[in-house]
Amino acid sequence: MPKKISLSAKASRTKAQSPAPLFADTPLMERVGFLIRRLHQIHVALFVQEAGDLDITTIQFTALSILYQRGEIDQSELAVQVGMDRTNVSDVVRRLLERGYITVRVNPAHGRRRLIGLTGEGTTVLKMVDRRALCAHERTVAALAESDRKIFAVLLQRLVQEQNVSGRSPLRLK
Repeated sequence: MPKKISLSAKASRTKAQSPAPLFADTPLMERVGFLIRRLHQIHVALFVQEAGDLDITTIQFTALSILYQRGEIDQSELAVQVGMDRTNVSDVVRRLLERGYITVRVNPAHGRRRLIGLTGEGTTVLKMVDRRALCAHERTVAALAESDRKIFAVLLQRLVQEQNVSGRSPLRLK
């Protein structure tokens, strides 16, 4: 017959084993993932404060920036340049096209691919948003000394480069 254990004896034995601490017990302000997500929320809010009247999102600005830098590129290339999956980049492209900021045409070399280019209006809007995006950037890192800003950027770049392949939509790093 198995030995019966009282609840109080079982409870005291469990406490005595002292299980490993849970990561869930870690304060939020010590969790890198939480801090990255929160800083992203803050940056987006600052971007909206600076450029909200222009009705453009951070990812739309990023896409316009890539098109400005690279010229006309394949939509798939745009996706890997900004680290987005095809579905989401298609949404961004559709919205920018509806506003007249980009052109979309069939790639003559690959009939199933689409080439995306910046229009004159897109360039004008990009230049209007550019100063405001810079202000949002500066406000995001305002609490850091200039030397710390550079270190922070280098450390973020290192983390992104090392973990890029783990992301849902890896970007093509230069």
